[in-house]
Amino acid sequence: MKNPELDGEPVIFEGNSVGVLLLHGFTATTAEVRYLAERLREKGYTVSAPLLPGHGTHPDDLNQTKWLAWYEAAEASYLDLRQRCERVFIGGESMGGLLALLIASRYAKVDGVMLFAPALEIPQLSLVPLLQHFKKYQPKHYKEDNLAWKGYNVYPLKGLAQLVKLQKVVKKELPQVTQPTLIFMGKLDTSVPLSVGEKIYDGIESNHKELINLENSPHVMLLAEEKDLISQQVGEFIEDILSSPTEE
Repeated sequence: MKNPELDGEPVIFEGNSVGVLLLHGFTATTAEVRYLAERLREKGYTVSAPLLPGHGTHPDDLNQTKWLAWYEAAEASYLDLRQRCERVFIGGESMGGLLALLIASRYAKVDGVMLFAPALEIPQLSLVPLLQHFKKYQPKHYKEDNLAWKGYNVYPLKGLAQLVKLQKVVKKELPQVTQPTLIFMGKLDTSVPLSVGEKIYDGIESNHKELINLENSPHVMLLAEEKDLISQQVGEFIEDILSSPTEE
């Protein structure tokens, strides 16, 4: 486990009647979204960030987890927020962005979607469906060691194969996403190419959508040097939607 001393447990910040669900990425924990969660709490919002199944324990657990378990956990957190809040927004980093898109495609009442390096395509995963049968893990080669990220030091390959399945499901359901959507991509991201942002932008049916390519952001952008810029733009995005008349 990288940075085991960090808090990667589920996040619940009680606030007002506006809820924000934040979903972490593959092999990560809630430490990945905690900085943004804190900024949103300062604005008075109710914030929830679940620890997704197979994460925060041992890589073997992730190798035994199906993508549907991640989705069901994210969906349950969304429905919990929906019971307690009048408006609910969803944000996700990497794999969490895919889960956010899937929830939005299936729940029209989602008020807005924020995507941070959404992992709709990762070129390095092309051989994973085959490799998963021959080895358990792929070592990680860190380029972002100074970031306050907590998670596994390896990629569990059976888990990665589930991520590939999730990508395929989300691609099919993109046209069902009609909510306001804010997409952030990082120009220093070595995992998810910038073209993914364009594919999502073109693939969703939202009338209100924006794609932002960040100059100095790596894949784990919510913990990197432009995290305050992201937090500011997320706050403005939410406030803009809240101040707009709702359609019944």
